[in-house]
Amino acid sequence: MNSHLPVKKRLNVRREVARIRRDPLQPILDTLLPERQTGGTRERYEEAYYLYSRAMERMLEQVSTVVRYSKGPYYVRKYGGRYGPGQKKLAEKRRRLSPFLELDVSSCLMHTRILLDRAIGISRVFLKGPQLPSFNSFSDHKKFFIRHPNVLFAHAEYSRYMRDQTSWFDIPIKYVRDKFFVHQGPRHRKLFTIGWEGDDNLTLTFLLANREQKHSDTWISFNPWRMSYDIEEFLNWYGNYAIRNVSSANKRMDGDAVNRASCVALGGRT
Repeated sequence: MNSHLPVKKRLNVRREVARIRRDPLQPILDTLLPERQTGGTRERYEEAYYLYSRAMERMLEQVSTVVRYSKGPYYVRKYGGRYGPGQKKLAEKRRRLSPFLELDVSSCLMHTRILLDRAIGISRVFLKGPQLPSFNSFSDHKKFFIRHPNVLFAHAEYSRYMRDQTSWFDIPIKYVRDKFFVHQGPRHRKLFTIGWEGDDNLTLTFLLANREQKHSDTWISFNPWRMSYDIEEFLNWYGNYAIRNVSSANKRMDGDAVNRASCVALGGRT
């Protein structure tokens, strides 16, 4: 089973939306990409993060609505009871949002993938060498470090992280996006499931039908709330790595400038 782990806390939409709206890279973009260019790397990244955060905001509103409805008004209706005022309002909200649930899931997933592709373009600032990865595709960027783990010796930490700490991208993000939303993938059934009691997770689970009966079915579970934490963790690490390397490069450049100035002052050659 390939699964997103549930988020182990109650879902507070307002708090989670505030968290997601805080772009981990925003405080350091002026250092990494001080020049704003129309259609440039920074603008494209900022646009991608804006759309990602809004798509995730809609998704979390869906999660909250489905989970609260399924644990309350659903049972009132099932057993022939009458809604209270709050339950009636929630049931109406769920009725209004439910036709767009899968659309919001796919939108959230697509904009997450676009965000990662845009973020990886920022690595042009600090990855230098005769052989470089793709700066347009997160998938190709990662494959480069899998195929050439030691080609950028000065960035061994970066290479190791991309190889070993981004499994959340391959499954479920890339796999679900490619196999179930974009291309005609394997035969499968899909269902939404929610957690019990204190578990506020909404998960879209894909059940792949194995052709050989002797093998059990394969499950792939996609949890957009969990995905938001994977993305946040990656961007925090990525930004810290970038700023360390840019700062180190600037210090080296400043040191070289001082040495050249000293040589000139002493009548030496630069």
